[in-house]
Amino acid sequence: MTFDPTAAAAILKQTYPDGIVPIDYARAKTLALLKKSKGTVVSGPFGAGFVQPLKYGNPQAGSATYATGYAQASTESSRYQQWFLTPGELFQFARVNGKLTRISEGTGSFVNAMVSEIENARNALTRMVEIFLGGNGWGCLGQIDQTAASVSTTTLTLAQPWMARMFEIGMSLVAASSDHASALRSATSIKITKVDASAGTLTMASAGNSQSWAVGDYLFRDGDRDNAYTTKLVPCGFNAFLPQTAPTSGQTLFTVDQSLSVRTGGNRRDASAGGGNIEEVLLDLSADIDAQGGVTTHCVLGTKAHAKLVKSMLNKTYFDVEDIDGAPLGFRGVLLAGASGDMLCYSDGAFPEGVAWQFSIDDVGIIHTGKDLIMLEEKDGLQFREVAGSDDWMARLISSYQFYDDAPGHGGVAYNL
Repeated sequence: MTFDPTAAAAILKQTYPDGIVPIDYARAKTLALLKKSKGTVVSGPFGAGFVQPLKYGNPQAGSATYATGYAQASTESSRYQQWFLTPGELFQFARVNGKLTRISEGTGSFVNAMVSEIENARNALTRMVEIFLGGNGWGCLGQIDQTAASVSTTTLTLAQPWMARMFEIGMSLVAASSDHASALRSATSIKITKVDASAGTLTMASAGNSQSWAVGDYLFRDGDRDNAYTTKLVPCGFNAFLPQTAPTSGQTLFTVDQSLSVRTGGNRRDASAGGGNIEEVLLDLSADIDAQGGVTTHCVLGTKAHAKLVKSMLNKTYFDVEDIDGAPLGFRGVLLAGASGDMLCYSDGAFPEGVAWQFSIDDVGIIHTGKDLIMLEEKDGLQFREVAGSDDWMARLISSYQFYDDAPGHGGVAYNL
């Protein structure tokens, strides 16, 4: 029997039973911390999605005067909305040339090559899931330096050097003048050929102005940003449910009006408004959350902001970070005595710098379709198949999920740290 896709698929299934690709959470800190569950997608007037209830008010039929309170009872009740969470889908492809498998000895070389490439594709996909957990759903990875003279060369200087860690060699980028309120400069992407994390620069295959890019533009992975800027294509993260900018009247997220109160739009503190050092700002935010009845258990910061916090703390107590079930995750954090109890502060290199999100581990999580967060797609029993018109073979990984926060009023964001 010829060693063809059908035969090879049987071997691959031993490595990836039921199409599930095991995820290594060793360095994916927040991703490892959050609870993850399989959800049921339902149909609604806004499409297909997950339904998560949100209570933002108790009935207000009350008064020191009986008749007054009684009269209000006919119009007052508990206030609820519901997140209609539309799952975002991320795709990653693993493609192997047939010659690569033929120059190795043994019939297993084909499977070994595919498994290796699938593992690498899994790592790339996991990294994007990590990054988008700190995002707002529009997919922006960084911004071109607003003070740059021009974008007429192949070297792009980013607004902040730390942004370079969000990009990878080989990524194809597009640009827009804002992260969500303007069309793309061009539908044609430009590929990254070099990343300099120290200098905060990207070397591109061609100059940015060749596609009408401009100083101060926002950068996106090709295919992650809706050109009509009406639909969020990638999954949302903390910056969507607990945004740094206070929601304006009528601003909605998954059908919920975030401007109604902090219970729908979260708490926020601007460190540049004279709130003291980073520790004091985080404590003030914790007090705001406590006043709303929230209990803050965790605070996630970028690596530099976390280092700044640790340096500012006179008394430091280090603890191993555990997941929601109490299993150690392999990294540590420092305890900050928040208004509602001890708060475990930890760093996450996939999150933006200068920002810290406080939350209760019981309120946030990831809900996904399929059997697991990252799946190796199977079609007709095959996990990889021949690419038409070539000597290549390809597998496809999919992550279809949405982040959620059941109680934004019990969480918050501090920025400009």
